Amino acid sequence: MARLLVTGASGLLGANLVLTAAGTHEVVAVCHRHPIRLDGVRTICADLSQPGVAGRLFQEELPEWVVHCAAATDVDACEEDPEWADRLNRSMAGEVAVATRGVGARLTHISTDAVFDGEKGNYTEDDVPTPINTYGRTKLAGERAVLEAYPEAMVVRTNIFGWNVQQKQSLAEWFLANLEAGQECNGYEDVWITPILANDLAEILVRMLATGMRGLYHVAGADCVSKYEFGLKLAEVFGLDGSLIRPISVDEAGLKARRPKRLCLRTNKMNMHGREIGGIAIRHGIIRLRDLKTKGESARVRMVAQTGPAQSPPSGSLRD
Repeated sequence: MARLLVTGASGLLGANLVLTAAGTHEVVAVCHRHPIRLDGVRTICADLSQPGVAGRLFQEELPEWVVHCAAATDVDACEEDPEWADRLNRSMAGEVAVATRGVGARLTHISTDAVFDGEKGNYTEDDVPTPINTYGRTKLAGERAVLEAYPEAMVVRTNIFGWNVQQKQSLAEWFLANLEAGQECNGYEDVWITPILANDLAEILVRMLATGMRGLYHVAGADCVSKYEFGLKLAEVFGLDGSLIRPISVDEAGLKARRPKRLCLRTNKMNMHGREIGGIAIRHGIIRLRDLKTKGESARVRMVAQTGPAQSPPSGSLRD
């Protein structure tokens, strides 16, 4: 049973990865301000963006596998505070890579399709990233910091949806909340993505770590859809009124940061390695999302959010 350390464990991917791995792996969940609670999972609060914190924590915990999910993901907030975005998306990623290498663990760093400018679309790992906003630039810098510090690491670019542990909404949850309330909402008809359910991605990441893979990979869904189409597919599967979704251009939204438009990722490299993920269609992911809610799993995700303090860090030098 490998000891898996997950950073950003209270985020969308991190929490679902913890839930996926618990029971089959010894899981250490590292959070910052939003600790989680799950039987058999050790939860630690620490600010890994502070110099030296990751190194001390990893020396105490001695993980065999690390998945670095923690990041600044609010695109407009990154645009407003580039220094903050750089600290969380570049500096912290480098700190985690150095710390992981120091204990000889395998590392997977989670990145984003937003490293591309969205002009071409259907990007492969060989395409040159040219991000157009602070979020994309700092995430690309994070990829480079990781691979420079730890060439044996794995970097995964993706775009996810799913049930969140925190009281904030993923794109799917935002659409569903509006549709269930009978409220009109906007769907961008000119932003194209290849989204994958966080639960599916979590399962794939665990398998990838077990193989010892290294380097850069795109791990995404099979279908390239606009965000408007994504909303319509959600409405169809959940039995809601898709006519409440209004197709608009992202240029009409008045967002602070520029948004790339054609961000679909190709997964040929994964398939060449015998890891068939191209078959995970968007409808499959949305049906599983619905089934998770029906079976109470979406509520279970929310229930892992702690109301009390997490375990104390293993060293007094770690900061919350």
